[in-house]
Amino acid sequence: MMTLQERRALAMRAIESVKAGGKASDFETQTVDFKEEMGSRERDGSVSQIGPRSEPVASTLAKEAACMANTEDGGVLIVGVADNKSGEDAFIGTQSDAEWLKQRILALTQPNLVVEIEEIDVLGKRLLLINIPDAIREIHANGKLQTRVGSSCVELTGEQALRFLESRRNFDWSAQKSGKRLSQSVVEALESARIHFKDAKGTAPESNRELASRLGVLCDNEDDPELTRAGALLLCEYEPAIEQMHLMITDAEGVASRHNVRGPAPLLPLFDDVMRLLLTEAFPSKSEFVGTQRRDLRPIPELAIRESIVNAIMHRDYRISSAVVVALATGSPSNVFKVISPGGLLPGIFTTNMISTPSRLRNPNLADALRTLGLAEKEGIGIDTIYREMMKEGHPQPEITEQDGSLMVRLSGGPPDTRVLEFFSALSLKDKYLPENVRAIMAIRYLLTKPTIRPESLSVIAQCSREDALHVLEQMEEVSSIERLLNGSLTFRLSPGSRTQLTELLQYSLRSTLEEQAELVVSYLDSHPDIGREEVRTMLNVKEVRATTVLKEMVRRELLDYVGPTRGRNVRYKKK
Repeated sequence: MMTLQERRALAMRAIESVKAGGKASDFETQTVDFKEEMGSRERDGSVSQIGPRSEPVASTLAKEAACMANTEDGGVLIVGVADNKSGEDAFIGTQSDAEWLKQRILALTQPNLVVEIEEIDVLGKRLLLINIPDAIREIHANGKLQTRVGSSCVELTGEQALRFLESRRNFDWSAQKSGKRLSQSVVEALESARIHFKDAKGTAPESNRELASRLGVLCDNEDDPELTRAGALLLCEYEPAIEQMHLMITDAEGVASRHNVRGPAPLLPLFDDVMRLLLTEAFPSKSEFVGTQRRDLRPIPELAIRESIVNAIMHRDYRISSAVVVALATGSPSNVFKVISPGGLLPGIFTTNMISTPSRLRNPNLADALRTLGLAEKEGIGIDTIYREMMKEGHPQPEITEQDGSLMVRLSGGPPDTRVLEFFSALSLKDKYLPENVRAIMAIRYLLTKPTIRPESLSVIAQCSREDALHVLEQMEEVSSIERLLNGSLTFRLSPGSRTQLTELLQYSLRSTLEEQAELVVSYLDSHPDIGREEVRTMLNVKEVRATTVLKEMVRRELLDYVGPTRGRNVRYKKK
């Protein structure tokens, strides 16, 4: 959850981006939104007088504030900016009285929402920053419940609203009483739990009661204690008419399966059967040399297979009794694995931020039990693990999509690329943590397709902040896996040693001379405020005419802008 200062910093960064010439709507996020006051502009674009206490303005902004309050981090409304305009033209200013507006937002929201409103001056225009905290309870405005999805507000009704409210109130379906007693546990399920516990911890409790207690699935201290729903799902014949999982191994989708397993709870022996079939029939291991070491590798990494299934079990919505976790391995031999989990994503989590968003659980009690058994990642980083394991072996990154209330994870495998594996094995000798860092792996995989990478590029693909992306790139530079294009620049490329190791995998063709020269100019401007023809001539070792051509072409492509005069020998240029 963000602090007020963190939200403000994001808002100011967005304002600076618009000042630099960007279109306001391009910098709207789940946390930052640009707003004009309702009625403040005529049809011809001119500003009209609405007065400092406009009820339509207050009503609109109260609705938007409530929407942002119903998110994980809250947000900031930047009032006085036209989101369909760019640069200075976007800043039209605001007329509202800040203190009055604060009180109206308080009055127009239920329960009353307290916001901070700050007046700032940007390019001579008065703006308001409405800083909105994430609310402890859900906030309504105009009788509606809304939350922000991406850069839009979405109204929640029916089942969707119910799931949202339960998430906000930390309701845990899996922690509720099941009506099943420990004595009703299935022997095979208890044995499975004991084996997994021992594998994870080294030893396992001898008594069934102590085992269930360590899993956190007991509801009381009776002689025969009642189990939580999580405990019943894992250990008992709980709701035996409801199928919980269905695995199919087939040559192609729509073709009859050559191997098949399905069934109701208990989940533990069912999970064991599914994994056994996947590892022996769908994705068997094969001995391969990685450098000088022989390793057992599969068409899809075992850890990625396991995490995909465990995440589906852990995060699915068990109240959708008509749906089932479906696992499908296809190909002859199998090279694609797909897992579909009923329930979709929780509010505030999207397929575009799953790597960067801290884990939120639909079934915390079930998740804790699975983690205790060593079946799920301890820190809730299962998605990171799937990405890391797939990409480290040279496979495409996972495809994760949400559709019709279900979440689908699709893994495309095949023969592992031992050259990529060998590279990361060698990297682990320099820094054992880097090959486990999914952002570092993404950076290397990116540099197989493009000659250079900058923090902004990595922040997009790795779903992290620019600062976090730069930190990873600097760590990689320290162990000489990448290097800066110029001293002090923020453009990185593969180091000579890395390029030698990965030469056969480079997917890009040679670039034009102009592109390379422009890249050097941009890199120079990472550590210098501006540049002129003489610096370009010296840096590129070209004649004055060529230096001028490069700079003018970069202006034409909107990579550079003029500083001061646009003609003469002393023209200076800056990054746009």
